[in-house]
Amino acid sequence: MTREQKRVIRTGIFFTIIISLAIWGVNYIKSNDLITSKTKLYGKYSNVKELSVGNHVYLNGTKIGKVVKVDFLKQNLNKLVVEFHIRKDIKIPDSSIALIKSIDLMGTMGLEILINKNSKKFYKSGDTLLTDVEASLSEEVNAQIMPLKIKTESMIGTLDSLLVAFRAVFNPKTRANIKSSFAHIKTTLINLEKSSVKLDNILVSGKDRIRIILENAESITNNLEKNNDNIERILKNFGDISDTLAAANITEVISNANASLDKFSKIMNKIEKGDGTLGLLLNDKELYNKLENASNDLDKLLIDIKENPKRYVRFSAFSFGKKIIVEDTDSIPKK
Repeated sequence: MTREQKRVIRTGIFFTIIISLAIWGVNYIKSNDLITSKTKLYGKYSNVKELSVGNHVYLNGTKIGKVVKVDFLKQNLNKLVVEFHIRKDIKIPDSSIALIKSIDLMGTMGLEILINKNSKKFYKSGDTLLTDVEASLSEEVNAQIMPLKIKTESMIGTLDSLLVAFRAVFNPKTRANIKSSFAHIKTTLINLEKSSVKLDNILVSGKDRIRIILENAESITNNLEKNNDNIERILKNFGDISDTLAAANITEVISNANASLDKFSKIMNKIEKGDGTLGLLLNDKELYNKLENASNDLDKLLIDIKENPKRYVRFSAFSFGKKIIVEDTDSIPKK
C-alpha cells in the first residue's frame, strides 16, 4: 500500500467520523429541545406506570412536549418527580392535571394534560402540576371482570350446594316414592276419566229429569216473581212485628218471668224440704201411707154401701118420711 493510498483511507475515516458526529449532534439537539425555548414543568407521582424519558406530552391528542427526567423525590422513595418540557407558546391554566395514561394498545405511556377551563391563571416555568394516573387496560379489564368473577364463584358455590341438596333429596327411596306418586296420579286420572264417562251417561239418561228440575226451578222463580207483592207484604208484617217487639217492654216482661220463676223455685224448695201441707204429703211417707189407707177404706166402705145398702139405711113403708139408721160397724152382721 502506497503512501497516497494510506492518506486517502485516513481522510475517508476522518470524514466518516465527522459526519457521524454531526448527525448524532443534530439528533441530540432535537431530542433535548436545545434549539427552541421550552416551559419546564413538574409532576409528583406515587407510581409512574413505566413512564420513561422521551415519552411525549399531549394536549387534546397533540404532542406539545416530552418527558426529560424521571427520578425519586429526595429523601422520599415513595414519590417520583417527573420533569417534562412543553412548547413555550402553550399556556397551561392553573389546577390543570398531568395524567399518566396509555397512549396506544401496545402500552406506550405518555402524559396527557387535562385543562382546567375555569381558571384564568396559568402555570409558569418551574411550577408543579396536579397529577393523576389512569388505570391501565389490564387494570380496567380486571376491574370489570372481578365482580363477574366473584359472582361466578358465588354461583358455583350455590350450584354445588344445590347439587348436594339434590343428591340428598333424590336418593333411591325418594325416587321410588316419586315413581309411586306418579303411578297413583296415573290411576287417579284413569278413575277421573271413568267418573267423567259415568257422569256423561248419567246426564244423558237423566236428561228428562234435569229438564223437569229446571222447569220446576223456573216455575218457582216465576211464582216468586208473581207473588213479589205478597212476599213484600209478609216481610213488612214481620218488620212491623219486629218493631212492635222492639217497642214493647220486653225487659220488664222478662224480669217478671224471672221473678215468677224464682218464686216457683222457692215453692218447690219448700215442698222438697217438707214445708206446708203439700210438702208433707210429698215427703212424709207415713202420712202418705195413712192417707192411702184411709182412701182404700173409704173405697171399701162405698163399695159395701153400694152392695149392701140395707145395712146402713132403713125405709118406712107407711110413712112419707125417711128414717135413716146408721149402726155401728161392730153390729153389722157378718155373712
